[in-house]
Amino acid sequence: MAKTIVIIGAGLAGTTAARELSERGQAVTLVDPAAGETSERPPLSKHLFDDSRYHLPFHLEASDLITFVRDKATEITLAEVADQSQQAGTVHLASGETLDFTHCILATGMEANRPEIPGYPDALPVYNLTEAEWIRKFVAESEGPLNVGVLGSGYLGMEVATSAVAAGHEATVYLRGDEPLRKQLSAHVRTALFEKHKDAGVKFVAHTSSPDDIPADTHNLFVTSVGARPALIPIDGVRPAVAWEVNEKLATSHAGVWAAGDCALITDGAFALDHPWACEPVAESHGKYLAELLSSDDGGTGEPWSDIPWHWSFQGPEKVFTAGLTSPDATDTLIRHDPSGKKFQVFHFDGSAPDAQLVGVETLNWPPLQAAARRVLAGNNIPTRAQIEDPDFDFKAHSRL
Repeated sequence: MAKTIVIIGAGLAGTTAARELSERGQAVTLVDPAAGETSERPPLSKHLFDDSRYHLPFHLEASDLITFVRDKATEITLAEVADQSQQAGTVHLASGETLDFTHCILATGMEANRPEIPGYPDALPVYNLTEAEWIRKFVAESEGPLNVGVLGSGYLGMEVATSAVAAGHEATVYLRGDEPLRKQLSAHVRTALFEKHKDAGVKFVAHTSSPDDIPADTHNLFVTSVGARPALIPIDGVRPAVAWEVNEKLATSHAGVWAAGDCALITDGAFALDHPWACEPVAESHGKYLAELLSSDDGGTGEPWSDIPWHWSFQGPEKVFTAGLTSPDATDTLIRHDPSGKKFQVFHFDGSAPDAQLVGVETLNWPPLQAAARRVLAGNNIPTRAQIEDPDFDFKAHSRL
Protein backbone atom coordinates (compact mmCIF):
# COMPACT_ATOMS: atom_id res chain seq x y z
CA MET A 1 0.00 0.00 0.00
CA ALA A 2 1.37 3.44 -0.92
CA LYS A 3 2.31 5.70 1.96
CA THR A 4 0.27 8.83 2.56
CA ILE A 5 2.26 11.09 4.87
CA VAL A 6 0.76 14.13 6.56
CA ILE A 7 2.94 16.50 8.59
CA ILE A 8 1.20 18.86 11.01
CA GLY A 9 3.31 21.93 11.70
CA ALA A 10 5.50 23.98 9.36
CA GLY A 11 8.27 24.89 11.78
CA LEU A 12 11.82 23.62 11.49
CA ALA A 13 11.07 19.97 12.35
CA GLY A 14 8.10 19.75 9.97
CA THR A 15 9.70 21.53 7.03
CA THR A 16 12.92 19.54 7.42
CA ALA A 17 10.98 16.27 7.37
CA ALA A 18 8.98 17.42 4.33
CA ARG A 19 12.06 18.50 2.40
CA GLU A 20 14.00 15.32 3.21
CA LEU A 21 11.05 13.06 2.33
CA SER A 22 10.47 14.83 -0.97
CA GLU A 23 14.15 14.43 -1.85
CA ARG A 24 13.65 10.69 -1.35
CA GLY A 25 10.72 10.73 -3.77
CA GLN A 26 7.98 10.56 -1.12
CA ALA A 27 4.96 12.87 -1.45
CA VAL A 28 3.94 14.75 1.70
CA THR A 29 1.18 17.11 2.77
CA LEU A 30 2.22 19.88 5.17
CA VAL A 31 -0.58 21.37 7.31
CA ASP A 32 -0.18 24.76 9.02
CA PRO A 33 -1.97 28.13 8.77
CA ALA A 34 1.40 29.63 7.77
CA ALA A 35 2.58 26.75 5.58
CA GLY A 36 4.91 28.12 2.94
CA GLU A 37 5.80 31.13 5.11
CA THR A 38 7.84 29.38 7.78
CA SER A 39 10.71 30.89 9.69
CA GLU A 40 13.40 29.69 12.06
CA ARG A 41 12.19 30.89 15.45
CA PRO A 42 15.20 30.71 17.81
CA PRO A 43 17.53 33.23 16.11
CA LEU A 44 14.83 35.93 16.24
CA SER A 45 15.66 36.91 19.82
CA LYS A 46 19.41 37.19 19.36
CA HIS A 47 19.63 40.17 17.03
CA LEU A 48 16.49 42.26 17.43
CA PHE A 49 18.54 45.42 17.85
CA ASP A 50 21.05 45.12 15.01
CA ASP A 51 21.30 43.68 11.51
CA SER A 52 24.11 41.21 12.10
CA ARG A 53 23.31 37.55 11.55
CA TYR A 54 19.63 38.35 11.23
CA HIS A 55 17.70 35.38 9.84
CA LEU A 56 15.20 35.96 7.08
CA PRO A 57 12.22 33.60 6.82
CA PHE A 58 13.16 30.06 5.87
CA HIS A 59 10.94 29.13 2.94
CA LEU A 60 10.00 25.69 1.71
CA GLU A 61 8.61 25.81 -1.80
CA ALA A 62 5.62 23.78 -2.98
CA SER A 63 6.54 21.10 -5.53
CA ASP A 64 5.17 18.00 -7.19
CA LEU A 65 5.84 16.15 -3.94
CA ILE A 66 5.11 18.85 -1.34
CA THR A 67 1.55 20.07 -0.88
CA PHE A 68 0.78 22.93 1.51
CA VAL A 69 -2.55 23.05 3.33
CA ARG A 70 -2.90 26.48 4.92
CA ASP A 71 -5.33 25.52 7.64
CA LYS A 72 -5.40 24.55 11.30
CA ALA A 73 -5.53 20.89 12.27
CA THR A 74 -8.07 20.51 15.05
CA GLU A 75 -7.94 16.78 15.83
CA ILE A 76 -6.92 13.34 14.62
CA THR A 77 -9.06 10.23 14.56
CA LEU A 78 -7.57 6.78 14.07
CA ALA A 79 -8.97 3.78 12.24
CA GLU A 80 -10.20 1.00 14.50
CA VAL A 81 -7.82 -1.42 12.80
CA ALA A 82 -4.57 -0.03 11.39
CA ASP A 83 -2.47 -2.38 9.30
CA GLN A 84 -0.66 -2.37 5.98
CA SER A 85 -3.90 -2.57 4.01
CA GLN A 86 -5.88 0.20 5.70
CA GLN A 87 -5.49 3.90 6.44
CA ALA A 88 -4.06 4.75 9.83
CA GLY A 89 -6.21 7.76 10.48
CA THR A 90 -7.69 11.10 9.52
CA VAL A 91 -6.64 14.68 10.21
CA HIS A 92 -9.60 17.02 10.74
CA LEU A 93 -9.13 20.67 9.73
CA ALA A 94 -10.77 23.84 11.00
CA SER A 95 -12.32 24.31 7.56
CA GLY A 96 -14.22 21.06 7.98
CA GLU A 97 -12.11 19.21 5.42
CA THR A 98 -10.24 16.01 6.26
CA LEU A 99 -6.96 14.38 5.22
CA ASP A 100 -6.45 10.62 5.43
CA PHE A 101 -2.98 9.28 6.22
CA THR A 102 -0.99 6.11 6.69
CA HIS A 103 1.75 8.03 8.53
CA CYS A 104 1.46 11.30 10.45
CA ILE A 105 4.20 13.47 11.97
CA LEU A 106 3.18 15.89 14.71
CA ALA A 107 5.55 18.87 14.52
CA THR A 108 3.33 21.53 16.05
CA GLY A 109 6.10 23.22 18.05
CA MET A 110 5.40 25.44 21.04
CA GLU A 111 3.29 28.46 21.77
CA ALA A 112 4.54 31.20 24.05
CA ASN A 113 3.02 32.01 27.41
CA ARG A 114 1.66 35.56 27.22
CA PRO A 115 1.31 37.13 30.66
CA GLU A 116 -0.42 40.48 30.96
CA ILE A 117 1.82 43.28 32.24
CA PRO A 118 -0.52 45.93 33.69
CA GLY A 119 1.89 48.78 33.06
CA TYR A 120 2.68 47.64 29.52
CA PRO A 121 -0.41 46.44 27.63
CA ASP A 122 1.62 46.16 24.40
CA ALA A 123 4.19 43.77 25.91
CA LEU A 124 4.74 40.72 23.75
CA PRO A 125 7.07 37.72 23.45
CA VAL A 126 9.47 37.21 20.56
CA TYR A 127 8.22 33.85 19.42
CA ASN A 128 7.39 34.37 15.78
CA LEU A 129 8.47 36.47 12.84
CA THR A 130 5.57 38.91 13.12
CA GLU A 131 6.51 39.81 16.69
CA ALA A 132 10.18 40.15 15.81
CA GLU A 133 9.41 42.40 12.85
CA TRP A 134 7.16 44.61 15.00
CA ILE A 135 9.98 45.12 17.50
CA ARG A 136 12.56 45.72 14.78
CA LYS A 137 10.33 48.37 13.23
CA PHE A 138 9.78 49.99 16.63
CA VAL A 139 13.55 50.09 17.22
CA ALA A 140 14.24 51.48 13.74
CA GLU A 141 11.70 54.28 14.21
CA SER A 142 12.89 55.27 17.69
CA GLU A 143 14.80 58.54 17.86
CA GLY A 144 17.29 57.49 20.48
CA PRO A 145 18.33 54.71 22.85
CA LEU A 146 15.46 52.70 24.27
CA ASN A 147 14.79 51.57 27.80
CA VAL A 148 13.86 47.89 27.40
CA GLY A 149 12.11 45.84 30.05
CA VAL A 150 12.24 42.02 29.97
CA LEU A 151 10.15 39.67 32.10
CA GLY A 152 11.77 36.25 32.18
CA SER A 153 15.38 35.16 32.36
CA GLY A 154 15.70 32.01 30.30
CA TYR A 155 17.61 31.83 27.05
CA LEU A 156 15.25 34.05 25.04
CA GLY A 157 14.93 36.72 27.70
CA MET A 158 18.68 36.98 28.20
CA GLU A 159 19.29 37.10 24.44
CA VAL A 160 16.87 40.02 24.11
CA ALA A 161 18.33 41.96 27.06
CA THR A 162 21.98 41.43 26.18
CA SER A 163 21.50 42.22 22.48
CA ALA A 164 19.72 45.45 23.47
CA VAL A 165 22.61 46.55 25.70
CA ALA A 166 25.18 45.56 23.08
CA ALA A 167 23.38 47.87 20.62
CA GLY A 168 23.50 50.84 23.00
CA HIS A 169 20.10 50.58 24.70
CA GLU A 170 19.25 50.09 28.36
CA ALA A 171 17.77 46.79 29.54
CA THR A 172 16.27 45.63 32.82
CA VAL A 173 15.49 41.96 33.44
CA TYR A 174 12.84 41.12 36.05
CA LEU A 175 13.70 37.85 37.80
CA ARG A 176 11.34 35.56 39.65
CA GLY A 177 14.26 34.37 41.78
CA ASP A 178 17.68 35.88 42.35
CA GLU A 179 19.60 34.79 39.24
CA PRO A 180 18.97 34.24 35.52
CA LEU A 181 19.10 30.95 33.59
CA ARG A 182 18.26 28.90 36.68
CA LYS A 183 16.45 26.21 34.68
CA GLN A 184 18.88 26.05 31.77
CA LEU A 185 22.49 26.02 32.99
CA SER A 186 24.56 24.67 35.87
CA ALA A 187 25.59 26.98 38.68
CA HIS A 188 29.11 27.73 37.43
CA VAL A 189 27.98 28.73 33.94
CA ARG A 190 24.95 30.79 34.96
CA THR A 191 26.95 32.60 37.66
CA ALA A 192 29.66 33.52 35.17
CA LEU A 193 27.08 34.82 32.70
CA PHE A 194 25.25 36.73 35.42
CA GLU A 195 28.43 38.59 36.34
CA LYS A 196 29.37 39.26 32.71
CA HIS A 197 25.92 40.63 31.90
CA LYS A 198 25.89 42.91 34.95
CA ASP A 199 29.36 44.18 34.02
CA ALA A 200 28.07 44.88 30.49
CA GLY A 201 25.27 47.05 31.89
CA VAL A 202 22.24 44.76 32.02
CA LYS A 203 20.17 45.60 35.11
CA PHE A 204 18.39 42.93 37.14
CA VAL A 205 15.47 43.18 39.55
CA ALA A 206 15.23 40.06 41.70
CA HIS A 207 12.19 38.37 43.23
CA THR A 208 9.53 39.81 40.93
CA SER A 209 6.66 37.66 42.13
CA SER A 210 3.99 39.23 39.94
CA PRO A 211 3.77 41.37 36.76
CA ASP A 212 1.86 43.81 38.97
CA ASP A 213 5.18 44.59 40.68
CA ILE A 214 6.73 46.01 37.50
CA PRO A 215 6.65 49.84 37.57
CA ALA A 216 4.77 51.53 34.74
CA ASP A 217 6.11 54.39 32.60
CA THR A 218 9.70 53.18 32.95
CA HIS A 219 10.35 51.29 29.72
CA ASN A 220 9.83 52.33 26.09
CA LEU A 221 9.64 48.69 25.03
CA PHE A 222 8.68 45.62 27.04
CA VAL A 223 9.32 41.99 26.05
CA THR A 224 8.05 38.91 27.87
CA SER A 225 9.82 35.58 27.96
CA VAL A 226 8.25 33.37 30.59
CA GLY A 227 8.31 30.03 28.87
CA ALA A 228 6.22 28.20 26.33
CA ARG A 229 4.15 25.06 26.07
CA PRO A 230 3.83 22.51 23.28
CA ALA A 231 0.97 23.19 20.89
CA LEU A 232 -1.06 19.97 20.98
CA ILE A 233 -4.08 18.64 19.12
CA PRO A 234 -6.14 15.70 20.42
CA ILE A 235 -5.93 12.18 19.01
CA ASP A 236 -9.18 10.27 19.46
CA GLY A 237 -10.09 12.84 22.08
CA VAL A 238 -6.84 12.44 24.04
CA ARG A 239 -4.60 15.46 24.58
CA PRO A 240 -1.52 15.02 26.83
CA ALA A 241 -0.95 17.36 29.75
CA VAL A 242 2.62 18.25 28.78
CA ALA A 243 3.72 16.95 25.36
CA TRP A 244 3.43 13.90 23.15
CA GLU A 245 5.40 11.10 24.79
CA VAL A 246 7.49 9.25 22.23
CA ASN A 247 9.89 6.32 22.36
CA GLU A 248 13.47 6.30 21.11
CA LYS A 249 12.16 6.19 17.51
CA LEU A 250 9.92 9.23 18.11
CA ALA A 251 6.77 7.10 17.84
CA THR A 252 3.75 7.98 19.96
CA SER A 253 1.55 5.31 21.51
CA HIS A 254 -0.91 5.88 18.64
CA ALA A 255 -0.38 3.66 15.59
CA GLY A 256 0.93 5.55 12.59
CA VAL A 257 1.70 8.76 14.51
CA TRP A 258 5.13 10.19 15.36
CA ALA A 259 6.11 13.47 17.03
CA ALA A 260 9.14 15.67 16.36
CA GLY A 261 10.73 18.81 17.71
CA ASP A 262 9.36 20.89 20.56
CA CYS A 263 6.11 18.95 21.00
CA ALA A 264 7.89 15.60 21.56
CA LEU A 265 8.85 14.31 25.00
CA ILE A 266 11.30 11.42 24.63
CA THR A 267 10.71 8.84 27.37
CA ASP A 268 13.00 5.99 26.21
CA GLY A 269 16.57 5.64 25.05
CA ALA A 270 19.81 7.48 25.74
CA PHE A 271 18.30 10.96 25.50
CA ALA A 272 15.12 10.60 27.53
CA LEU A 273 14.13 13.72 29.47
CA ASP A 274 11.25 14.86 31.63
CA HIS A 275 10.59 17.77 29.25
CA PRO A 276 10.87 18.39 25.49
CA TRP A 277 14.35 19.18 24.21
CA ALA A 278 12.97 22.40 22.65
CA CYS A 279 15.99 23.55 20.66
CA GLU A 280 16.68 24.20 17.01
CA PRO A 281 19.34 21.53 16.32
CA VAL A 282 17.16 18.80 17.85
CA ALA A 283 14.12 19.85 15.81
CA GLU A 284 16.12 19.67 12.59
CA SER A 285 17.65 16.34 13.60
CA HIS A 286 14.21 14.90 14.38
CA GLY A 287 12.94 15.94 10.97
CA LYS A 288 15.85 14.28 9.17
CA TYR A 289 15.58 11.14 11.28
CA LEU A 290 11.86 10.65 10.65
CA ALA A 291 12.28 11.27 6.93
CA GLU A 292 14.81 8.45 6.78
CA LEU A 293 12.75 6.17 9.02
CA LEU A 294 9.43 6.62 7.21
CA SER A 295 10.86 6.47 3.71
CA SER A 296 12.50 3.10 4.36
CA ASP A 297 10.93 -0.21 3.37
CA ASP A 298 11.43 -1.91 6.74
CA GLY A 299 8.19 -0.68 8.27
CA GLY A 300 9.83 1.77 10.64
CA THR A 301 11.98 -0.84 12.38
CA GLY A 302 15.23 1.11 11.90
CA GLU A 303 17.71 2.33 14.48
CA PRO A 304 16.63 4.73 17.28
CA TRP A 305 17.24 8.45 17.03
CA SER A 306 20.84 8.86 18.21
CA ASP A 307 22.12 12.32 17.25
CA ILE A 308 23.80 14.16 20.11
CA PRO A 309 21.35 16.88 21.21
CA TRP A 310 22.93 20.30 21.55
CA HIS A 311 21.90 23.91 22.07
CA TRP A 312 23.47 27.32 21.47
CA SER A 313 22.68 30.75 22.88
CA PHE A 314 24.42 34.00 21.92
CA GLN A 315 23.84 36.52 24.70
CA GLY A 316 25.42 39.75 23.50
CA PRO A 317 29.13 38.91 23.11
CA GLU A 318 28.82 35.79 25.28
CA LYS A 319 28.42 32.41 23.60
CA VAL A 320 27.15 29.44 25.58
CA PHE A 321 26.61 25.89 24.33
CA THR A 322 25.37 22.62 25.76
CA ALA A 323 25.81 19.12 24.34
CA GLY A 324 24.40 15.82 25.55
CA LEU A 325 22.75 15.43 28.95
CA THR A 326 23.37 18.40 31.24
CA SER A 327 21.42 19.54 34.30
CA PRO A 328 21.10 22.89 36.10
CA ASP A 329 21.28 20.99 39.41
CA ALA A 330 24.20 18.75 38.50
CA THR A 331 26.79 17.95 41.14
CA ASP A 332 28.79 15.24 39.35
CA THR A 333 30.77 17.77 37.32
CA LEU A 334 34.32 18.92 36.60
CA ILE A 335 35.46 22.29 35.24
CA ARG A 336 38.36 22.95 32.88
CA HIS A 337 39.51 26.44 31.84
CA ASP A 338 41.65 27.60 28.96
CA PRO A 339 45.05 29.08 29.93
CA SER A 340 43.60 32.63 30.12
CA GLY A 341 40.86 31.54 32.49
CA LYS A 342 38.24 33.38 30.42
CA LYS A 343 36.83 30.33 28.65
CA PHE A 344 35.79 27.10 30.29
CA GLN A 345 33.84 23.87 30.02
CA VAL A 346 31.73 22.05 32.60
CA PHE A 347 31.79 18.27 32.17
CA HIS A 348 28.78 16.27 33.41
CA PHE A 349 29.17 12.60 34.40
CA ASP A 350 26.82 9.75 35.21
CA GLY A 351 28.31 9.43 38.70
CA SER A 352 31.10 10.49 41.01
CA ALA A 353 33.34 7.43 40.71
CA PRO A 354 36.62 7.69 38.75
CA ASP A 355 35.22 5.41 36.04
CA ALA A 356 31.99 7.45 35.64
CA GLN A 357 31.41 8.30 31.99
CA LEU A 358 30.94 11.70 30.41
CA VAL A 359 27.29 12.36 29.48
CA GLY A 360 27.18 16.09 28.71
CA VAL A 361 29.25 19.25 28.36
CA GLU A 362 28.56 22.98 28.83
CA THR A 363 30.90 25.37 27.04
CA LEU A 364 31.29 29.12 27.58
CA ASN A 365 32.97 31.25 24.87
CA TRP A 366 35.03 28.35 23.51
CA PRO A 367 33.41 27.23 20.21
CA PRO A 368 36.22 24.88 19.07
CA LEU A 369 35.88 22.92 22.31
CA GLN A 370 32.09 22.82 21.88
CA ALA A 371 32.69 21.11 18.54
CA ALA A 372 35.08 18.73 20.28
CA ALA A 373 32.43 17.93 22.90
CA ARG A 374 29.91 17.00 20.24
CA ARG A 375 32.46 14.75 18.51
CA VAL A 376 33.40 13.03 21.74
CA LEU A 377 29.81 12.41 22.84
CA ALA A 378 28.94 11.05 19.39
CA GLY A 379 31.91 8.68 19.33
CA ASN A 380 32.73 5.32 20.82
CA ASN A 381 35.62 6.47 22.98
CA ILE A 382 33.82 8.28 25.82
CA PRO A 383 36.31 9.52 28.43
CA THR A 384 35.90 8.82 32.13
CA ARG A 385 35.91 11.25 35.01
CA ALA A 386 39.45 10.17 35.90
CA GLN A 387 40.71 10.93 32.40
CA ILE A 388 39.21 14.42 32.27
CA GLU A 389 40.42 15.13 35.82
CA ASP A 390 43.99 14.49 34.64
CA PRO A 391 45.52 17.95 33.86
CA ASP A 392 47.54 16.40 31.02
CA PHE A 393 44.44 15.01 29.28
CA ASP A 394 43.97 16.70 25.88
CA PHE A 395 40.20 16.77 25.31
CA LYS A 396 40.44 18.25 21.83
CA ALA A 397 42.95 15.61 20.70
CA HIS A 398 40.78 12.90 22.26
CA SER A 399 37.82 14.13 20.20
CA ARG A 400 39.67 13.19 17.00
CA LEU A 401 40.42 9.60 18.02
